[in-house]
Amino acid sequence: MQEEEKQNHSAGTPPEQPKKHKKEKGKSLLETMREIDAKEAEKEAEAEERRQALLAEREKKEKEEYAKKIQQDRIELMRLKQGIITESDTIYEEKEEKPKMSFWKKLGNFLYHSKWWLGITVFIVGVFVFLIVDYVTKVRPDMIVLLITDDTEMQNHRQQLEEYLEQFTDDENGDGKVHVDIYPIPVSDNIDDMDYFTGNSTKLSAEFQMGEAVMVITDAKANEYIMADETLTDLSEKYTGHENIRGNGYYLRHTDFATKIDYPGNVDRDLSIGLRAPVKTSDSKEKMQKTYDVAEKVLLRVMDDLDNTTEPEDIVTTEPAETAVTTTKED
Repeated sequence: MQEEEKQNHSAGTPPEQPKKHKKEKGKSLLETMREIDAKEAEKEAEAEERRQALLAEREKKEKEEYAKKIQQDRIELMRLKQGIITESDTIYEEKEEKPKMSFWKKLGNFLYHSKWWLGITVFIVGVFVFLIVDYVTKVRPDMIVLLITDDTEMQNHRQQLEEYLEQFTDDENGDGKVHVDIYPIPVSDNIDDMDYFTGNSTKLSAEFQMGEAVMVITDAKANEYIMADETLTDLSEKYTGHENIRGNGYYLRHTDFATKIDYPGNVDRDLSIGLRAPVKTSDSKEKMQKTYDVAEKVLLRVMDDLDNTTEPEDIVTTEPAETAVTTTKED
């Protein structure tokens, strides 16, 4: 062999290399994990199967025991009905024991089952409480005056008018304060046509159906609307010869009434103070008579304050040029 190798080597043929055996490739990590998961799943399935078998066996035994008990109870019940026995150790009346509840649980249960009635009761009580509080805390004026005129400037001086009249008003309600309320009600020729004036008409009608407001401050339009000759007292009969009284009104034009309430210029010539005649309204006539006596007392004091005073001058107003030209053409 050595000679052959030498001959091959000398002949230029390379010697043959010995063959190497290939290494077998091992399992990958993923394959290993899959095998482990499969084995665990198989074990879990076997365990679940055993558990289900135990449960089925237990249920079967319970059903058999229950059926046996029912059969025994039936036999016992038949014996009781036939009078063979008077008492039974297995059949007896079971009294349902009521669960004990705490105070707060009982309260919650009561509120839940009575919520509708409680809601209605709370609403009614709330309304009554509101009315009572409103009645107790409401400021009751010692006198109410109706200012029935479409003079916007006069309505804007409502507070000054209240303060002026309060000087001559007594504490009639005994609350330790003197307060006069002025109710402004605008009146114009179309009071029944427009929505705004319709509301005022309704308000005025409501006031005249009650006897709480006796003193009224009106102008000519208002006197016509309220039918002053029928609804107001004729002051000229009671105070004959008074220079500022005509018919049913004490006229303020020739006094310094405007100055007293800081009214700019002088008031309208037809502005007057009147008193509603006592009649039977929604209140009794006697109650309105008491209100009338209070208002008349205040009116007399106002007359004493305003009589023999000097009226302020009218504010001089100039018409625009266009109005003046139009007036000239019409003339």
